[in-house]
Amino acid sequence: MKKAVIVAAGLSSRLYPLTEKLPKGLLPVGEQSILSRSIAILKANGITDIAVVVGFRHQQIRDALGDTVQYILNPFYQHCNNMGSLWFARDFVGDQPFVYLHGDLVFAPEVLASSQEGFASRNNDIELVTEFNDNDEEAMKVRVDPDNYLLESNKEIPLSQAQGEWIGMAWIRKTAVLFSRIEEILTKEGLNYYDTHAFTALARAGARVYCSPTTEPWVEVDFQQDYQLAQELFTRI
Repeated sequence: MKKAVIVAAGLSSRLYPLTEKLPKGLLPVGEQSILSRSIAILKANGITDIAVVVGFRHQQIRDALGDTVQYILNPFYQHCNNMGSLWFARDFVGDQPFVYLHGDLVFAPEVLASSQEGFASRNNDIELVTEFNDNDEEAMKVRVDPDNYLLESNKEIPLSQAQGEWIGMAWIRKTAVLFSRIEEILTKEGLNYYDTHAFTALARAGARVYCSPTTEPWVEVDFQQDYQLAQELFTRI
């Protein structure tokens, strides 16, 4: 597998004033930005064909990252969620498998390396890297069957029923099936859905959507306390 898609188009208004004039992915963690750090980890693991879906202040991201990646513009970033941004990468991906990352995910290199190895050793359609631990209300929670296959993933799952949290990294083998379902949702249901809406729909339709466990550190930076934690955890990693 050589392809990766990172979605980094949103306004990130929950991080204001930090992101009022700077895209979230360019916030520094140690000596690198969130995005440049993810790109370096991908390339260190042999994933060299990388596209970043951009929107808000996209020229700043282009200027910062230069020719290290390809860029896909989502001109409707103010009107759709991350599933819409992922849809714009369909031509870049084609029918090839790829790894999908949220642009605000900060993670230990071992998270990607171990989940990549696990995905290669199994024959699942999709694998969602998941921390099986306690959750909070904001978490992208998951429910799974006894073999860790997805039943559903959304923020509305009651804490008493949640078994883990998807961290914002996924490995995709059935590419055409995923993009077909995303397009159907965008056309028939609406634009403002999280990507997990498509993953859940596929799982309910019989796709093998596996929740691959990780115990390595990671942070999805939504709020200022998340950013502070990321800086504390990863300044030297």
